[in-house]
Amino acid sequence: MLREMRFGALKGAPLTTSDPNDDGGAGQARPQVAPPRPEPDAAERRFRTFDSLIDVPAFRWYMLSQVGNQSAQLMQMVVRGFLAYQLTGSFAALGLVELAAAGPRVFLALYGGVVADRASRRVIIQVGQLLNATLAAVLAALLFADMLHFGHLIVGSLVTGVLNSFIMPARQSMIPEIVGTQRVMNAFALNAFGMNMLRLGAPALAGFLIATVGSGWVFALMAGLYVFAMATLFQVPKTNAASRAAAAGGAAARPTGHGHAPSRSGMREIKQALVYLRGQPILVTLLVLHCLIGMLALPYQRLLPGFVDEVLSGGHPDRTAILMGLLLSFTAVGALAGSLLIASLPSRNRGKLLIASLVIFAIGLFAFSASTTFWLSAGIVIVLGVGQAGRQSLIQILIQSYVSDEYRGRISSIIVLEDGIESLGIFFIALLAQAFGPQLALGAVAITLGSLAAWMWSTRSIRELQ
Repeated sequence: MLREMRFGALKGAPLTTSDPNDDGGAGQARPQVAPPRPEPDAAERRFRTFDSLIDVPAFRWYMLSQVGNQSAQLMQMVVRGFLAYQLTGSFAALGLVELAAAGPRVFLALYGGVVADRASRRVIIQVGQLLNATLAAVLAALLFADMLHFGHLIVGSLVTGVLNSFIMPARQSMIPEIVGTQRVMNAFALNAFGMNMLRLGAPALAGFLIATVGSGWVFALMAGLYVFAMATLFQVPKTNAASRAAAAGGAAARPTGHGHAPSRSGMREIKQALVYLRGQPILVTLLVLHCLIGMLALPYQRLLPGFVDEVLSGGHPDRTAILMGLLLSFTAVGALAGSLLIASLPSRNRGKLLIASLVIFAIGLFAFSASTTFWLSAGIVIVLGVGQAGRQSLIQILIQSYVSDEYRGRISSIIVLEDGIESLGIFFIALLAQAFGPQLALGAVAITLGSLAAWMWSTRSIRELQ
């Protein structure tokens, strides 16, 4: 009999106990139903790496749209930097182009976040992609007519900066909306993996096209890719603030914890987000780190045209374009490994992982700054890519994990605003490269990043982030 009872309990059968103090029972057995064992989730049933792609069809369409969008962005980074350096021969010009692209975000990004929290994020992205396609087509026409000047690159960068002030907050806050909060780490890591896959081919293709058929065809291809990205995004469901609030049980439609009802005033909503941040010290720390790390890490790619031209290619323009594209592709090999690793990991010890990624990036960047041969540099940037994927993915994942959904668009806009501030760092590091050479400039940046990683490890609140 005892054996049968034990067997029944193991099978999940109701358990019974006798409570002598129960007035209504008088020694009778009172049934207590054991809590049902939860069904194993997707991460327990199979290898977790591709959960978001397998389980969420809309995320597959989002990623396909990203193929077009990110391919165009990566090609733009190559062709715009190449043209700026070839037209001027100046590292300062490279920094100025980046400053023009990022400057509008400083003034418009916060309002872009308000728009992302109010309106359909999908529509915001699609309108921006259509306008980006138009801009790429105009620059292609100027190149085909042999009328492009450095000033056109500055104007084009300013327009791109204005558009990205609205596109980027919408795009970053759209991923949790599509996959849900439980898959945020996996989805962001897969998004980084997809971008790094594109880095294997898109920059090299841009360099090849520049060397063989000219920069105009790169911009023409970019225009087509933006149109493709806009069209495929139609398969992702359209939402707005009301539908997102309904899906979340109306939380976003209720007054906030700070006593403010949602307002149609953009400035009021920005103020509400800043008040919200004041009570979120972890988020503030993560946003500051995002800005500092980006300010120091981004110059590696932005100064690559000048570095390759002066250090690795011997000043041959066609060889510079090809080697630059190849180096970005080799960086992507390491970044692929890093992003797949992040996608496979559980959601814990993310503070330590972020610090480790930053250390790997700093070591890789220091070694790269000292290299003067292409194939040694190619091997080094693979290691650098691992660190790059980790630090980019993890800082975004941590921010999105700690932010409330009703403020997600506005907090994402602060990230975009910081991207604009980061370009000031790129500009000043470009001036350092102009004065002392690119190797010394990048070496100094690597040492600074390593020092920042040491401070982060010594700070328990950062090290113990989960």
